[in-house]
Amino acid sequence: MKNTLILALLLFSSAIFSQEIDTDNWKTDLNFLKTELAKKHKNLFHKLSKTEFENGIDKIIRHLDNDTDIETSIKLTQLIAKVGDSHTDIKISHILKKSKSIPLNFYWFKDGYYVISTTKDNYEILDKKVIAINNFKTEQIIDSLKTLFVAENNALIHTNVARMLDNDVILKYFGFANPNDTSYTYEVVDANGIITKQTIHEEDSSFRNNKNKIITKVNTEKPFYNNNSVKIFKEEYFPNDKIYFVQYNKCVSKETIEKYGDKDTADNYPSFNEFEKTVLDKIENLDIDKLIFDIRFNPGGSSYLAEHLIDKIASNKKLNQKGKLFLVIGNKTFSSAIFNAIYFKEKTKAILIGEETGGKPNHYGYIKSFTLPYSSINVTYSSEFWKLIDEDTTTITPDVLIECSINDYKNGIDPIFEYVKTYQ
Repeated sequence: MKNTLILALLLFSSAIFSQEIDTDNWKTDLNFLKTELAKKHKNLFHKLSKTEFENGIDKIIRHLDNDTDIETSIKLTQLIAKVGDSHTDIKISHILKKSKSIPLNFYWFKDGYYVISTTKDNYEILDKKVIAINNFKTEQIIDSLKTLFVAENNALIHTNVARMLDNDVILKYFGFANPNDTSYTYEVVDANGIITKQTIHEEDSSFRNNKNKIITKVNTEKPFYNNNSVKIFKEEYFPNDKIYFVQYNKCVSKETIEKYGDKDTADNYPSFNEFEKTVLDKIENLDIDKLIFDIRFNPGGSSYLAEHLIDKIASNKKLNQKGKLFLVIGNKTFSSAIFNAIYFKEKTKAILIGEETGGKPNHYGYIKSFTLPYSSINVTYSSEFWKLIDEDTTTITPDVLIECSINDYKNGIDPIFEYVKTYQ
């Protein structure tokens, strides 16, 4: 692996990726980052020492004359990941300048990474598990990709790796593809255990925004959790099962934007106050036997937003009982949604079901940001530390682990709903 990586980096430097940011400007940016991040972050050196951080910056500076902008920015990403705070990060997509892309979308299911959408030309790879790329085993690739983010729990690894397995620039950086490659060999296995190799050609990155071009194979109507999944929050009553399903996908609303964000854009967001009123009215008037409160896809925002609703649910003696109330968490549950999960757990008798969370209970957060002047890299950092529980665990583990399979996904089944429906 070491020789492969060294050769790849040498080839990468002389390939089509060039240095557009002047070396002196990079030095200014990196030295600015070195001083400013240490001053602004709540506790930058809680894991990586000050000496290690500064030496890491200096090492990147020493290689500026030989490195491309892409190499410099990826090396910086790796250094920031070593800080050990998943809220502290840099945004480098404008430097990667991806005009081409591998037309595949991946999702982690309980036994691996599967292709869940692609273009019409590549339909044969759909619903198959990737086991190698260009003859490099997935496990080997994951080991490299984990250096680009804070891999503090399995949930973060699952979500981050899934969005990188189609990234041609990153695959080339680590030596899993040659610098001038425009096609990639994905080794995949189907439901019958048959292994095949599929050659996938790069396409214009705009294919991701072309809904008619992307195919997602779901054999039946999508389950509630995945239907209209872009909605920030939604609810539905299932009369046959007497189940009320509330999904809270983001801690953001018209009210939070008016209070903390760009007030001119507030009307683009739904009102949580109106949503809460709808939920409470239905709880009061419908014949509900079980309530599901789903935050499995919630990456955070403003944690206070849902607290009043949670208090109201907690005060409902009929529903706030074991076996009547269920809180769904998952690998995308992060940041302020972690606050909500812990608050829900403390206030109610809900059974926690789903997957381990991507966010840590005790974590650095309350994100702020600044921009490096010459590279235009946006730097996010934590300005507070939140200690929410006594035990310093890396994730919230559900009472009942329920992971979705590729067959569940294909057949439009939500194993969470099926578990609640049959719970006695």
